[in-house]
Amino acid sequence: MEEFRVGLEWGLPLPGLHHHENVVVTHAILVAVVVLVGFYSICRKAKLRPGIPQMVLELVVETGRYFLRDIGGAKVVKYLPFCLSLFLFILVANLFGMVPGFVAPTTNIAVNAAMAVCVFVMTFYVGIRELGLRKYLLHKTGPFAGMTKIAFIVGGPVFVLLESVGEFARPMSLTIRLYGNIFGEEQFVTVVNNIVTNVNVLFPALNMEPFIEYIMAVTLMPVFYALVAFTSFLQAFIFAFLPILYFGAAVGWGEENH
Repeated sequence: MEEFRVGLEWGLPLPGLHHHENVVVTHAILVAVVVLVGFYSICRKAKLRPGIPQMVLELVVETGRYFLRDIGGAKVVKYLPFCLSLFLFILVANLFGMVPGFVAPTTNIAVNAAMAVCVFVMTFYVGIRELGLRKYLLHKTGPFAGMTKIAFIVGGPVFVLLESVGEFARPMSLTIRLYGNIFGEEQFVTVVNNIVTNVNVLFPALNMEPFIEYIMAVTLMPVFYALVAFTSFLQAFIFAFLPILYFGAAVGWGEENH
C-alpha cells in the first residue's frame, strides 16, 4: 500500500509508517480534533435559547439517551458517552471522505479494527462491572450454571468456548462491515464523478456539449452525495450502538435470571 495515493499527500512524520499510513493516521487525528473542539465549543457556549449547533448536539444526545433506555432501561444510559464518542468520530470520519482532497480514516481497516477492539474490551468491562467477576464468569457458562456439579463441569467449558468464539467474531464483523461499506462508498463516488465529468471521454459517441456535462454534474452529484451522507450516518449509528446489544448479552439484561 506504500504507493497507493489517497487524499491529501501529507501526513505526520511518524516513524515506522509508510506514506499512506501517515496520511490515514493524520486524518484520523484531524477527525478527533474536529470532534473534540466542536463538542467543547458548543458545550462551552451553551445557552437557554440554543443556536443551531447546540440544538443539533442536544438532539443527538437525547436521541441516543432515549434509544439506549428503550433497549436496556435506565441502567444502560450510563454507557451513552462511549457510544456517542464512537458515533461522532465515525460519522465525521465518514463525511471527511466526501470533502475533495481528504480521505475517510474509516476506509483503513486498521482504524476500524482499533475501534472494534475498544468495543471488545468494553464488553468485558461492562460485564465484570455490572455482575462482578465471579457472577460474570458463571454467566458465561449459560444454562449449565444452574445444573448439577457434574453437568456444570462437563458442559460449562464447552459453552464458554462457544461463547468465546462469538465474542471474538464480533469485533471482526464490526471492522469488516464498516470498512467494506465506507470504502465502497468512496469508490462509488469516484466512479460516478469520473463518469459525469468525463462523459465525452468515456462515451465519445454521445458527443455531449460541455454545458450538458456541467448540468449533469450539478443535478446528479448532489443526489449521490446525499445518498453517501445517509449511508455514512447509518454505518456510524450501527457501529456505535450495536455494542449495547453486546453489553446486554454479556450482562444478561432482559433475561429472567437477572
